[in-house]
Amino acid sequence: MTPTMFLSIIIPHYNLPRELLTRCIDSILALQLPTDEYEAIIIDDGSLEPPMWIEEQYPSNIRFIAATHQGPGGARNKGIKEAQGRYIQFLDADDYLLPNNHIAQCLVKLREEKPQILRFNYHVQHTPASKVPNHKESIKFGNTISGAEFMRHNNLSGSPCSYFFLRDLAIRKNIEFPTGTFHEDEEFNTILHYHAQSLVVSNATPYCYCIREGSTTANKSIEFEKERIKDLFDVIKHICEFRNSHTSLSNTIQKEALGRKLSMLTVDAILNMLYAGMSAKDIEEECHTTLSPLTLYPLPKAGYSAKYRIFRTLANSSKGLSLLRMITPKKKPLKR
Repeated sequence: MTPTMFLSIIIPHYNLPRELLTRCIDSILALQLPTDEYEAIIIDDGSLEPPMWIEEQYPSNIRFIAATHQGPGGARNKGIKEAQGRYIQFLDADDYLLPNNHIAQCLVKLREEKPQILRFNYHVQHTPASKVPNHKESIKFGNTISGAEFMRHNNLSGSPCSYFFLRDLAIRKNIEFPTGTFHEDEEFNTILHYHAQSLVVSNATPYCYCIREGSTTANKSIEFEKERIKDLFDVIKHICEFRNSHTSLSNTIQKEALGRKLSMLTVDAILNMLYAGMSAKDIEEECHTTLSPLTLYPLPKAGYSAKYRIFRTLANSSKGLSLLRMITPKKKPLKR
């Protein structure tokens, strides 16, 4: 498909109150971008009451597509295939774009530099009444690097909503979100950044991530956390399989980037087990059973950060895990 516009904003939607989706779409329109420059695609993931009203309430570049229920990963895959824009941005239906000109400035940079990925920041809104910053500071853009170089020096966020990316990159490399699982974003983000030959980092903050009671990320039940842990182990295995299949094709930077990402996912897995209330003995047994065969545990010696070095020292021993069990709350913090 030849792109007919510059940007496609893909919005997965599933059983949300109408006012949240309206807020999301209206925040896009409020930016007053040229209508021939972008489209917004709402992919409804099999809601009980699909938002058919979108087609009547909004202009033609705000598109509605119905899909069978596969979770946000499946909805995003559908959006990528249907998108007519050169670049893609993901926007969750219960989040919104901030009323500043940061997206417009990022689009100018995308046109000038043509990077495959342009990263930006997001503001976290804990309650609907909390104040949203104005972000009047001037936007700064870093030098162009590869996606692997970025991963080698940074902890890659699990959110796919913090960057623009070239649609053709995902299509050519056949990069898709896993479906029917949690942590689907980790696999997509990692492989996309691995393949990206050009990436620009900015301090732009166009995105407002809203912590909402009742959302998937806010679910803290023990059963839910155990399911997430299981799916996280599956994602780790898939990325290991990708690493192993690309060993002869990867350069040093790409190998080190995957190594860091897998170490950080291992840290996340251990933390999630602690938050779920598992005993130190059970965590150690799970690490040896699941992570050791993947050469991920014990955690490797690396200078990623001071926090990593301390955590690695503790997590790699029975006594250290017992100490972590004592000091870690049995409740996962609300963060993306």
